[in-house]
Amino acid sequence: MQVLELSIEGRGFAVPTAHVEEVVPMVETRILPESPSWMIGVFDHRGTLTPLLDLHLLVNASPARSLVGSRIMVIRMAIGESNDPDAERRAVGLLAEAVEEVVEVDPADESDFSGLRTESHAYLGRVLRKNGTTLQMIDPDRILDVSHREILFGSTTE
Repeated sequence: MQVLELSIEGRGFAVPTAHVEEVVPMVETRILPESPSWMIGVFDHRGTLTPLLDLHLLVNASPARSLVGSRIMVIRMAIGESNDPDAERRAVGLLAEAVEEVVEVDPADESDFSGLRTESHAYLGRVLRKNGTTLQMIDPDRILDVSHREILFGSTTE
């Protein structure tokens, strides 16, 4: 499986490339009043205003800084139930200071650690080894809980 490797405060993470539509440099954003701290604002992505979220804050780190190497991962996020493969999806930008490269990993490697499944960190998955370091998988569909998805997309139960 291919993953996009990134680093947040020296910790390695990986996002499956199947979820990543595109990686773009940091762009001008429109800040929205009274938005949650994890929402930076909206940006124009190919003619569509797209929410930009701070991936650092979402994984309990310090806010991402806008650096020369900062990148936005444009992903297609499920707006309904995160475990529904047929859920409607919308483009969302995730800002990270250090997006490294696309790497190949073996998600079935028995020597990897399956990770701790906790309700507050449901988006964190397996811990994989890569060249003497570790990468923890991030499930983009689970990075926002139901209440956060409702703030971002509105109620999905009508």
